[in-house]
Amino acid sequence: MSHLYLFGLLIGWGVAIPIGPMNLEIIRRNLGFGLPSGLSFGLGIVSADFTYLLLLNLGILAVLVHTRVIMLPIGILGSLILFWFAIKTLRMNPPTTQSKRLKAEPLWRQTRDGYLLTLLSPFTILFWASMSSEIAVSSTGPHSMLFMGLGIMSGVISWMLGLNTALYFTGHRLSPRLMHLLNRSGGIILLAFALFSLWQSLHFL
Repeated sequence: MSHLYLFGLLIGWGVAIPIGPMNLEIIRRNLGFGLPSGLSFGLGIVSADFTYLLLLNLGILAVLVHTRVIMLPIGILGSLILFWFAIKTLRMNPPTTQSKRLKAEPLWRQTRDGYLLTLLSPFTILFWASMSSEIAVSSTGPHSMLFMGLGIMSGVISWMLGLNTALYFTGHRLSPRLMHLLNRSGGIILLAFALFSLWQSLHFL
């Protein structure tokens, strides 16, 4: 069963490592509001991936992806949420002092943001759907899905913790100007993801 765990670990890293809107939000919140904000947002991401793992195990995800009447509104809603976060990011001046960090949103809201952004992202849905056949082929024993699921969640959690820890120890070395540039760049990339996500969602028409 160890090979199934390792295979799941690679899948988990495949979900978590690519620099997309979720990682950009972790970076922005960690540098702007501190380690608890980055961890809270990351917890939401992990929870959403765990939700899709359960849906995959129950066979619901495969049905969801092939149902256009469901995927279209999910895709549009996810695109609008990404767009809202992009505009919010572009309009925000990243906080750099401890006093400003105390004005961050409550941690439970940041966890909620991470969960909804990940759960409603068409990219997340399509990724898990594309992995469903591979997981099904590799899962042959009665407990194989359990070991693979543990590997997937280990990959997602380890990346989230590693990224936040690295930012915690290196973030203080970044100048306010560089943080401002990172904030603006993140907002632009989020906006690009929102537009591309909307374009992809319209294919379900």
